[in-house]
Amino acid sequence: YTSSPVKGILIGALVTCLIQSSSGTTALTIGLIRSGLMNLNQAVGIIMGANIGTVITSVLVGLKISKYAVYFIIIGAFVSMFSKNKKSKYLSQIIFGFGCLFYGLDLMGNNLSMISEVPEFTQITEFLMKSPWLGLLGGTILTCAIQSSAATIAIVQQMYGAGAIGLNIALPFLFGSNIGTTITAVLASIGGSIPAKRAAFFHVLFNVIGSVLFMIVLSPFTMLIQYINSVSTMSPELQLAVAHGIFNIVTTILFFPFINKI
Repeated sequence: YTSSPVKGILIGALVTCLIQSSSGTTALTIGLIRSGLMNLNQAVGIIMGANIGTVITSVLVGLKISKYAVYFIIIGAFVSMFSKNKKSKYLSQIIFGFGCLFYGLDLMGNNLSMISEVPEFTQITEFLMKSPWLGLLGGTILTCAIQSSAATIAIVQQMYGAGAIGLNIALPFLFGSNIGTTITAVLASIGGSIPAKRAAFFHVLFNVIGSVLFMIVLSPFTMLIQYINSVSTMSPELQLAVAHGIFNIVTTILFFPFINKI
């Protein structure tokens, strides 16, 4: 399925949509390279696709799907406990995990919305507002710590939706989370083969270059998101999901012609 970069991108996006984790997809890919089942050319497409696939989590957060998370948990648990069919059991576990993910993100978001009332948080926000590059660094460090760009972006979405931070901080945080998520691939490649280390480096390169390019055009990009908001009735959370999607798709398009050279 990964005989060409385009197929690899589609597979990477699909797998990430299913498991809701670009880190999981890239770690799995590097594991396949280390075992000799996949080469670097095949892996590059999957890594690029994984970045696009991770957008689905932020879209679902923006669509407030967390309101139905409890139903997913109940259905998943009930089928898993009483079904004797293996396929039904596996599917129910996916549904259960899906529900838990969004229930957890909702809990975090509800509690984090109160952080705007903390004086120290206001001071940190004011400090980050001095330079978008500090926001980029903050997003990178936070994602490295929790090993999930989807979770970081969901947190930023909730804070932006609650009015705790502005778009000028939210977007650099979003870009930084894409850099931070590469730590999983780097850790997965430690002690592995040279192609595995190259795949991890490509993941880092892809996200760092994409983030720097978007930071350079941050003002026009911010105006674009504000314009999209003005002509639509999107929630603040969905605005960031759209921004995340544009970031990953545009970066993939820019990188695509240079895959072989890279």
